[in-house]
Amino acid sequence: MRDHGRVRVSTWLQGLGFAVLASALASAGVEAWLRLRRPVVLTTPTGAAVGALPRGITPSDLNLLIITLDTTRADRLGAYGWREDATPALDRIAREGVLFEHATSPAPLTLPAHSSLFTGKFPPHHGVRDNGGFFLDERETTVAERLKAQGFKTGGFVGAYVLDRTWGIAQGFETYFDNFDLSKFEAPSLSEVERPANEVADRALAWLETVKSLRFFGWVHFYDAHSPYAPPEPYRTRFADRPYLGEIAFVDSQVARIRAFLEAEQLLDRSVIVVLGDHGESLGDHGESTHGFFIYESVLHVPLMILAPYDALRGRRVADTVRTVDVMPTILDLLGMHLVDAVDGQSVVSMMTGSVRELELAAYAEAVYPRFHYGWGDLRSLTSGRFKYIEAPRPELYDLAQDPTETRNLYDSRRALADRMAAVLKAMETNGGRDVRPVVDVDPDARTRLAALGYIGTFAPTRSGGGLLADPKDKIELFNLIITARERLHDEHDSEGGLKALREVLSKDAEVIDAWVMMGNEYTRRREFTRALECFQRALALKPDYDLAVFNMANVYRAVGRDDDALVAYQRLLALDPRNAAAHQQAAQVLVDQGRLNEAESELRRALALQPAMAAARNTLGALRLKQGDVAAGEREIQAALGDKPDLRLAHFNLALRQKNGAISTRRPRSTRTRSNCTRRATWPISTSAKCTTNWEMEQNRIAHFGPPSIATRRSPRGTSFLRNCVSIAVSLARRLSWRAAASS
Repeated sequence: MRDHGRVRVSTWLQGLGFAVLASALASAGVEAWLRLRRPVVLTTPTGAAVGALPRGITPSDLNLLIITLDTTRADRLGAYGWREDATPALDRIAREGVLFEHATSPAPLTLPAHSSLFTGKFPPHHGVRDNGGFFLDERETTVAERLKAQGFKTGGFVGAYVLDRTWGIAQGFETYFDNFDLSKFEAPSLSEVERPANEVADRALAWLETVKSLRFFGWVHFYDAHSPYAPPEPYRTRFADRPYLGEIAFVDSQVARIRAFLEAEQLLDRSVIVVLGDHGESLGDHGESTHGFFIYESVLHVPLMILAPYDALRGRRVADTVRTVDVMPTILDLLGMHLVDAVDGQSVVSMMTGSVRELELAAYAEAVYPRFHYGWGDLRSLTSGRFKYIEAPRPELYDLAQDPTETRNLYDSRRALADRMAAVLKAMETNGGRDVRPVVDVDPDARTRLAALGYIGTFAPTRSGGGLLADPKDKIELFNLIITARERLHDEHDSEGGLKALREVLSKDAEVIDAWVMMGNEYTRRREFTRALECFQRALALKPDYDLAVFNMANVYRAVGRDDDALVAYQRLLALDPRNAAAHQQAAQVLVDQGRLNEAESELRRALALQPAMAAARNTLGALRLKQGDVAAGEREIQAALGDKPDLRLAHFNLALRQKNGAISTRRPRSTRTRSNCTRRATWPISTSAKCTTNWEMEQNRIAHFGPPSIATRRSPRGTSFLRNCVSIAVSLARRLSWRAAASS
């Protein structure tokens, strides 16, 4: 019995041991299983612990989408305290991601602000200081170039010509949707050439559909909140007394479309989404109605929110100041990429996680627009902590914590602090900064011809008499009067009212450069070319390197038949901006008319290298080939032009004459002009030049040869009927020419 008991005890102990061992093994297995299932806490290249990504996704899988909101104040979004529910899509991104309460822009202008965003540098360091006349140098490395080098598919979709590839901002983008048609503008202004948010979103969504299975970087730019404020329905009615907010609400609806696509395609878990404003809008603060003139918080404080799939970056707010130059280093950090070259910005991921509350970043900003466009003083500012210093002819210092609306200037009472901040500001601007504009060498012969055309003075804006430039604070009424003139001319189509406002501006200050340019543009539109030339010459006497004035004056020379002068002007423009495809195209048209076909072809090749889809350049190249006797190549180029722009009148005209006569004629019958002082004697067909092809001129030339149109023609609908009418007119004209030739033989 005793032995049996020992056996039972031994057996029980053995069983207990096996049970303990099994339990231990089971616990170890469970722990190992849990360890395998536990999310891995990830650390960025700068050392910030950002938590885990969704299962199966690594930083090397992440896409990037940047949405920029032009002219959008932070305080008009619900996420920043606005009382109306106007921006639900943006507010949701802010709520689910990271909201930066105090993000600041370095410039209240679109092109400089975006150049800073994509390079991580302040304007003095990347060299883009204004809209137009500056372009981002190829020596700069943009975020698109960095990501393209890492295998990303890159696409940019912009809503305004101010971000056209002409200005260099498209560097690194394989797909870039600009394609702005300048042919419908006789004297284009950068702010006039735009497209609505839904068109931009349509193109962006179509591209996203093609790259959704690849790693991509997309940029979508919405320009709608820029003045004039004219939102579509139902936002026009809902925000009838607040049209600026209506524009923002409309943009929000397009942001919602893009997010819905990402959700439907299950891309949110593998994408970093950045939404920010490029600059704000004054809306009357400090007397400024729009932006670009001052650098108060109304135009510098912008919305910034980042939605990333890291679980430590959900539902957070960052209170400390950040700069939009910090965006590029931050997104590279989130994508797991090292930034090895020096930039002004830095990663702020540590503040996004909450591990660091403050980085004490100093924010630089500038407004050179008053000097470049009006000949007044420019502005620079430094924001450090709670204080903001503005360098101006009369300096300013504000305590933003106590005075967020910047109404109490502390400069006199805190002079020591202001002097210290002024020294830091100067160091920030000069350290690695570039000249305001590259020096352009001009040979003596060209300089003589330029002087004869009105291009006199130096290559920097000056004021006659020298001395201290006017403080923009003292000129705000004139600035607003110029805005009023622009609204009357372009929004209300009140020519006399707009010209009256411009004359009032110039009576008070005859050296307001933009007033002369605007007046020249309006006289051009009215076909008063002599007056237009006088205005452009006055503008260029004040600012010889104003590219828009050069371009518009060259077009006037072309319209009045002074082709040699026009060619000099286009060449001058190309010396200022070699990337201006339109200038290459216009110069080529002059050269074709002068029979200098080899030189014309060189200009056209440059234009098409800059803008491959430039239909006008294709058509001109086709006409050039036909004049050289290469009919097959000519027809191919003209057909390619129609593929890019189906309603290009000149291309249809050329093809119609080719089909009728077997070749393109090189002569046009003389046309009678009764509505303008343009004295150019033209020969048909208009195969290369748009100088005589405004709608009114085409109709007048047609009537001169064939009589008034029939009722059916006048009432024909737009679209295909319009194109059919163009071809019909061309064929009829060809018949008329054939009849005249037969009658004279």
